[in-house]
Amino acid sequence: MNSLVESTVLFEDSRYRVRRAEPADNEALCELLRAVHIRGALDVAQERDPDFFGLLRLHGGPEDVWLMEDQAGQIGGCGSVSVRPGLIQGAHETVGYLGDLRARPGFRGVRYLPRLYRMALEWARDKHKAELFYTVVFDDNLLAKRALLERKRHRKEQPSYRVMTPFAMTSVQFTTKQDRPRRKIENATARDRPELLEFLARSHRQRLMGEVVDEAWLDRRLATWPGLQLDSFLLARDHQGRIVGSLAPFDPGAFKRTRVLGYHEHLRWVRFFFDLGARIARFSTLPPPGDVFRFTFLSHLEVDGDDPAVFRDLLLEAYRRLSPQRLHFMSAMIPRGSPLESAFRGFMVQRTNMTLYGVNLHGSRFSELELRTSRPGFEIALA
Repeated sequence: MNSLVESTVLFEDSRYRVRRAEPADNEALCELLRAVHIRGALDVAQERDPDFFGLLRLHGGPEDVWLMEDQAGQIGGCGSVSVRPGLIQGAHETVGYLGDLRARPGFRGVRYLPRLYRMALEWARDKHKAELFYTVVFDDNLLAKRALLERKRHRKEQPSYRVMTPFAMTSVQFTTKQDRPRRKIENATARDRPELLEFLARSHRQRLMGEVVDEAWLDRRLATWPGLQLDSFLLARDHQGRIVGSLAPFDPGAFKRTRVLGYHEHLRWVRFFFDLGARIARFSTLPPPGDVFRFTFLSHLEVDGDDPAVFRDLLLEAYRRLSPQRLHFMSAMIPRGSPLESAFRGFMVQRTNMTLYGVNLHGSRFSELELRTSRPGFEIALA
């Protein structure tokens, strides 16, 4: 085995060290994420207390978290690589998700990141046999885009980023009542499990880096995702009784929260008028600075042929069932330009533009693979 993967230290010089995180680093990692703000018109911080590693375990495979610290032991940055089985052109491969890339404001070691990112991917390749990765970048996060995507001489060692899927995290706000769906939407039961499993497996075979769906995969999801049960799945059927759509509302609060730090620019006025309407119509106001959003992801979202009519019925039923919980919104990953976009008519919606990128080391056998797709194997609840 490559000597690199036998060590817990990826890099070290007279000023900095990059090493694999251990359980004892949990508190420091949680503090680092709280210290790094995602700034824009909406200023937020992502929190992972009390267990930073909890989200990573939900990916269903090995994960490596890397810390960058100075010689005094002060952690200035981190990043994670989670790997799992994936489908690429019908073949079973190991793919990886790159997440949690954070650098403490003012941390000088960020200039090392291109080199260290390459070394982390080499570790995943040599240890886990992963050669193709994917990651998400907010479209308005200009700092991250410059650091990760721009090709400059001092970044020649940096992995290659290619656009995979531009999408919007589409958040439906809970406001006024909506119509009932036209078709009957039911919770999955034990009787539905074989057909649901086959439906999900067939859908993921059509996705680039889709999940390898089988009995063990579903058992693992139900056992490890907090609150997810078989009857969490809402099922839509066609006139012949076949499953043609599914989604599972999933509350990420057990392992991830989004705390609001401030509303700026146009969102000051958006919040003012939204809260005014909320008090009149008696739905939830937006959280004040210092509070967290209450929301659910529409996970495991699959719709045959991206049929917006099927998806709209699923949305309407999810909205009807979740409204009494006084949530702020429910969110889905919708590729930009997808027919599914039309299913949101009549809802109050906020869209946050993001891009899913494919990432590989130079010289990878996937360097020439076409990555542009409207059907990526990506679960927004895991991002």
